[in-house]
Formats: sequence, structure tokens, C-alpha cells
Amino acid sequence: MDSAEPPYPHAVETPHARTEIERPMHAIVAVKSLRSAKSRLAGELDSDARADLVLAMLHDTLATIAAVSAIDSVTVVTPDPTVAALAYSVGVTVYADPAPDGARTNGATPRTEETLNAALSAAAADIRAKRGVVDLVVLQADLPAMQPSELTEAVAAARSGGRSVVVDHHGTGTSALFACGESALDPRFGPESALGHANSGARPLNGQWPGLRTDVDTHADLGTVRALGVGPATSASLTRLKATPSNSR
Repeated sequence: MDSAEPPYPHAVETPHARTEIERPMHAIVAVKSLRSAKSRLAGELDSDARADLVLAMLHDTLATIAAVSAIDSVTVVTPDPTVAALAYSVGVTVYADPAPDGARTNGATPRTEETLNAALSAAAADIRAKRGVVDLVVLQADLPAMQPSELTEAVAAARSGGRSVVVDHHGTGTSALFACGESALDPRFGPESALGHANSGARPLNGQWPGLRTDVDTHADLGTVRALGVGPATSASLTRLKATPSNSR
């Protein structure tokens, strides 16, 4: 990763020993516009509070990625200038997600998941055009309880080849999508994305990785990550929102 120091301290695992067959791995993290972020939390949090929480969770997610030596670099895909500024501040590359109007078909605005998958595919193509054949992983931006050890283990499991996924804690979504070697990323994010990825040939990775599997969309998800232990930026955000976590790392 380009930054010299992760934005927050983490317990760093023993450095991953590279083998000759391993290629560099590049992480991609997508973040939508803060205006529309975390709409399912609208009943509990106003738009400013949701934006604060999204930025905090992104900060902790990027910090964890930075602590994983098997991941060489990171790109944040976003149309939002505030998100981009945060990414730049921690030494992360930014790929500008084009506005939805740029992907209109017959005058119709595409669905959110269509624009997300198109942006991820474009970012992946850009990365490989610049860096050659690299392994890729798309990670959710809201994994505040993810531990470096969990991501390190998932990377090692994914490197047996091809496309693979880490299914989320609900069993229906995708927390991480890997494309190793010359495999195309072929993202299928959206409703029932775990099934969509499986039907397109991605294999599920097995591992006890609760932090990696728990992205935050609902109030219940917030309770789950608080119990697991969130990173310092998320902890501070929850304190500002008067929702002090029951545990933090």
C-alpha cells in the first residue's frame, strides 16, 4: 500500500511469506455518494450522522487492509469528493466512479448495483492495464470489526486460484470478491450477490472470519460489530452519535 503508516494502530500479523507463484494483490473498495449512504439506517440516524459513520468505517477498513502485508496496494472507487479526500489522506489511490448518467441505456437510469458493478469492472481493468496481471480483491467499505488476521487468511485461501468469495454473515451477500491470476473480476454485487457470484463460478471460501463477514447495513448489524469490537474511528463516531460501542479494539 502506498501510505507509509496505517491511519490507526493494529495488531499486525507475522508477515505473509511470498512464494514465486504469487503475484501482487490489489484491493478495491467502493463507496457510493455520501448523500445516499446507509439508507437503511435512516430511521435511527440523520444524513449527517450516516455520512460520519460511513467515513469512520471506511477509515477503519482501510487501516486493516494497510496492516495486511499480502495486499500491496489499494484503490477506492467513489464519485464522492469527501470520500476521495479521505482516501488520499491515507495514501490510497482513487478511481473516479462516473456519474450514473454516464451509463444510461435508452434514456433510463441504471440501477445502483449496475453502476457499482460497471465501476468495479472499469477500475479492475484500469488497474491491470497499468500494473499487469495482478490478483484482485473487492472488499466492502463498511467492515469496522475486520481483523488483519482474518483478511490475511482469506487472501491465502483465495490464492489457490480463480474467482472466490467471502459470503457475508447473513448468507446472502458478498463481503469480499477475489479474482486471482488472469481470472476476470466479473462482479455481481446487488441483492443475493452470494448466489450471483456462485452461479457465475466463484467458489465460497471457508473460514471463521466474523469481522470480515460483517458489513453494516442495518441497526442489527451495528449491534453485531459493536459486540465483535470496532476500530477506533468507528468507535469515535458511535460515541459522537451517543451509541457508545460495548467493546472496541
